[in-house]
Amino acid sequence: MFAKVAVCFACVAVFAAQAQYYPAAAVVPAYPAAAAYDTVNPNPSYSYKYGVADPSTGDYKTAEESLSNGVVQGQYSLAEPDGSVRTVTYTADDVNGFVAQVSKGAKVIAAPAAPVYPAAPVYAAPAAPVYPAAPVYTAAPAISYPYPYKRQA
Repeated sequence: MFAKVAVCFACVAVFAAQAQYYPAAAVVPAYPAAAAYDTVNPNPSYSYKYGVADPSTGDYKTAEESLSNGVVQGQYSLAEPDGSVRTVTYTADDVNGFVAQVSKGAKVIAAPAAPVYPAAPVYAAPAAPVYPAAPVYTAAPAISYPYPYKRQA
């Protein structure tokens, strides 16, 4: 009996002696944080301009815009479907907000004619194939014996 108790205590001691694992503490970097730089321009300015003139598609448009001293000024124009040119001139600032003036000019661009494409050919599905009729099979007669059948040995 003593041996059994000693073996049980030995097993408990072995399992209790296992290494205990705990979460590791967070490591703090040894270098100082980088200084923050403010690279915002207090008085930004920009300017751009572009134009498109494509007579094959009838796409005519221009645009230009600039920002100076907090005021955005610009204009854009485009060809309407009827051939006239619509021009929008706008100004935007902190005092007046967005102010736009729209003007429509006379017809200076002829609307391009829609391209004419030939009609697509009519698809004719091929005729369904003709197969010969399946052969007709007759069932073989069922073999039966009269009631008083005796097997001879």
